[in-house]
Amino acid sequence: MNWKILRPIQRDAIYAIYNSTNHLVISANTAAGKTEAAFLPILSKIIDNQNSGIGTLYVGPLKALINDQFQRLEHLCDLSGIPVFKWHGDVSSDKKKKFLKNPSGVLLITPESIESLFINHSDDLSLLFSGLSYIVIDEMHSFIGVERGAHLRSLLSRIAQFRKSPIRIIGLSATFGDTDLVKKWLMPTNPESVDIIDDSESGRNIRYLIKGYFQEKSTISTKPNEDDDNNFIHKIINDIILFFNGQSSLIFINSKENLELMTDLVHHHLEKNGSPDFFMIHHGSLSKSEREDAESELKSNSLTSCFTSSTLEMGIDVGNLARIGQVGTPWSVNSLVQRLGRSGRGEGESSEMIMFITEKKSDDLISRLFPNLIRAIAMSELMLEKWYEPPHAHYQYYSTFVQQILSVIKEKGGINLLDLYKILVKNGAFPSILKDDYISIIRTMKNADLIEQTPDNLIILGLKGEEIVKKIDFYAVFQTSSDMDVINQGRRIGSIAHTPGLEGRKYLILAGKRWEIINIDYKKKEILVTPSLGAKVPKFFGAELPDIHPKIVEKMKEILLSDKKIPYLDKKAQEMLQMARTTAHDAKLASKNYVVDGKDVYWFTWTGTAKNRTIAKIGFISKGFDIDYTNNYDMALKFSSSDLEDIIDFYSDLPENMPSLIEISQKIGDLVHEKYDQYIPDVLLASSYAVKYLDSDIKEICEKLIEQQIPK
Repeated sequence: MNWKILRPIQRDAIYAIYNSTNHLVISANTAAGKTEAAFLPILSKIIDNQNSGIGTLYVGPLKALINDQFQRLEHLCDLSGIPVFKWHGDVSSDKKKKFLKNPSGVLLITPESIESLFINHSDDLSLLFSGLSYIVIDEMHSFIGVERGAHLRSLLSRIAQFRKSPIRIIGLSATFGDTDLVKKWLMPTNPESVDIIDDSESGRNIRYLIKGYFQEKSTISTKPNEDDDNNFIHKIINDIILFFNGQSSLIFINSKENLELMTDLVHHHLEKNGSPDFFMIHHGSLSKSEREDAESELKSNSLTSCFTSSTLEMGIDVGNLARIGQVGTPWSVNSLVQRLGRSGRGEGESSEMIMFITEKKSDDLISRLFPNLIRAIAMSELMLEKWYEPPHAHYQYYSTFVQQILSVIKEKGGINLLDLYKILVKNGAFPSILKDDYISIIRTMKNADLIEQTPDNLIILGLKGEEIVKKIDFYAVFQTSSDMDVINQGRRIGSIAHTPGLEGRKYLILAGKRWEIINIDYKKKEILVTPSLGAKVPKFFGAELPDIHPKIVEKMKEILLSDKKIPYLDKKAQEMLQMARTTAHDAKLASKNYVVDGKDVYWFTWTGTAKNRTIAKIGFISKGFDIDYTNNYDMALKFSSSDLEDIIDFYSDLPENMPSLIEISQKIGDLVHEKYDQYIPDVLLASSYAVKYLDSDIKEICEKLIEQQIPK
């Protein structure tokens, strides 16, 4: 390790773990030494108090991260004589059986593999966890506000019930926006028992650039006209090669489709020009071997640059990176901070990012405000102000609750209603679920044959429940897609979405390479391919896009309506910013919240996704307004073929006649979004949708519209 001194965060963590019994969250930027901050004192305490079974449980969100941390901890644990073992789907069954015979030391595992322990090794759980003293949650911020985090919390609460004395939880996290919400997520019934060590203020220097480009066409071809100096994609490719080829770096792109396309275009350009090519690709739909090849090259070769999705956003060690690229605007400030923090890990080095932003030339008002660029600037400014999105910690995860009911029944073989309630609700991770709602969910599950009740009031799995629990995808609470494996000469390259029209496809791009399809076996879900010159970007199933926080849109308005100079823009981006500000001035957006454009009305709400969605849903349900709230970057609602006076008349009455969010949700229609939503009573499903997707705090927005004078 060659450490000369401990970092402040490590000294603080050692003191907190040794001098308190509270739970602890260590918040710091990437490569700040969070892992060592937690494990140095934990391993010391394990040595002092050896118990049978596992002493420390490390939970990570990714198998690759677990493999990476295993190598780091193996060295630490070897020095102290403490065994360390990793458990996930890629570890052989023989090794797992050997571990189960004598569990001890530190176990590294994913939430899904913990679930598999409850399902497949229920008889071993007491031996495994009865001596557990510490649980370390790595990349904790990635679990907060999502189904997977609710699942993890429930699993950990069930583990704690095997131990008579309390288990301390240590969370390792990136920076976050609201410490109170983080505490409440970790310990819902006792947030005061969570201490925070925040090292985010000791940040590195930043080198930062946003480059702007005009996009002439609506689609990007795999054969751009390279002889056209004005071709925007040609310019971006040249700039990426200039800044990143031969530099140890990551280039983040938001969608897998664009990720594959950009990698292919860069490979093709370099090959055509006979230039060295040091670019690789990494995302979640590539095979394990493809991803590990990229990770290995990044660690061992200082010339390697890698196009990637969010898979390398987390703390997987890929060596010391010179700079980061970002094509398009990231989805959140949190994500931007994480990605930027992947570079500049060396002592005294700066974190460096170049962001590539394209805007379409269009007569459409929103397009002329250049929202991609304005949002990129807004997020950058908020990052510099050290503002981050707070976690969404108030959502009721009923779908996960249904899955956990099935899991507990499978673990126990059968259980009465009161004991099930104690495990999951009273002493578990769902304390806010009311008893009446619990009974209602049980009743719905019985009607769907997920569970049944014996004459002596024992709850057991029904036929449908048995069927669900036997499937391997039961271990994950999130939706899994039906993908087709792409195989070349017996080697799996990755997977693509099974979409209509697949049988008519002849070519595809995957792993940054071009392939010709030679056979599709729908029964085996396999596509056999051979190398080719033909190219077509396939479809991938992606996660649901996150809502944009109101603070970001408010900052967008501030930037548009000000004359503040933004020093980190290139010449083209500065020109685009000035054009956007001129458009905002001409539209009088400083004094007006609406713009009439032909048959369309733009209502500039300047708020986040949830409030815009609420306003739009109410307008459609009550008045049949045709409202687009998805394509306007949350700056505005677009009313098609609607009269401004009708809009103002309706929304002027809304603050005093606002329906409840549950009433709105019930009228929306299909509310099934999560894996087991179909087994949730309608009223609870509507309540769940309302909390996650809607926001009733729209009175001020409506009043601002009403205050505007209707043009004569």
